[in-house]
Amino acid sequence: MATSTRPRNRQPLSKQAQDAIRQYMIDHRIAPGEALPSEAEFAEILGMGKTSVREGLSGLVTLGIVEVAHGRGIYAGRFSFTPLVENLPYGLMVEHLPLVELLQVRRALEEGLIEQVAQSLTAEDIAALDALVDRMEAESSGGAVPTDVDRQFHVSLFGPLRNSLVTQLINVFWTIFEKAPESLKSTRVHHTAQMHRDILLAIRSGDGARMRRAVADHFIDIHEALMHVATQKAVS
Repeated sequence: MATSTRPRNRQPLSKQAQDAIRQYMIDHRIAPGEALPSEAEFAEILGMGKTSVREGLSGLVTLGIVEVAHGRGIYAGRFSFTPLVENLPYGLMVEHLPLVELLQVRRALEEGLIEQVAQSLTAEDIAALDALVDRMEAESSGGAVPTDVDRQFHVSLFGPLRNSLVTQLINVFWTIFEKAPESLKSTRVHHTAQMHRDILLAIRSGDGARMRRAVADHFIDIHEALMHVATQKAVS
């Protein structure tokens, strides 16, 4: 009896279901937030068992591709870095070089957009940012700026752009930084309130070059600290 030479699909059924659902979404151009077929409907459409479909959907939920609103249905997910951060590879949490590279991206982003955001900031926005720097000065310990206030400053600074991708990228850095080892977090002792005050002074000056320089200076200490820790890790 002749045997088939057709290669067998050795992927688990749940992974096959996951890939099939993803392809269905692409083929049907499902937009973020748009309703998807139910679990039972997908099982019929794909010709697969409900258990496989359920597990496939679960995997897509973890990836942020699909959202399940209990009692309302299944929807295509909206873009977010949250699944990426929540499922960070172990190496990214213990190695410092990836954080250095992420910082490089964030610095380029903030430097490149600082002049644009300066044109969007209202007097109320500036006052709120001043208040955050005042908090930094009041709550600093040994010169180190409280992480939560620092994060709020940068999110608030670029908030007027109304660009959710920019806000998410800034938050991704902070979220990953918070997952980093304590030895790495302690390197920020020179990241001072005055550096943030200088950014606001540069914005008030209206001088684009001064704004970019203030943002660049703000990143120097943490970049050098991260590189120092990464180097020590490499030679240890």
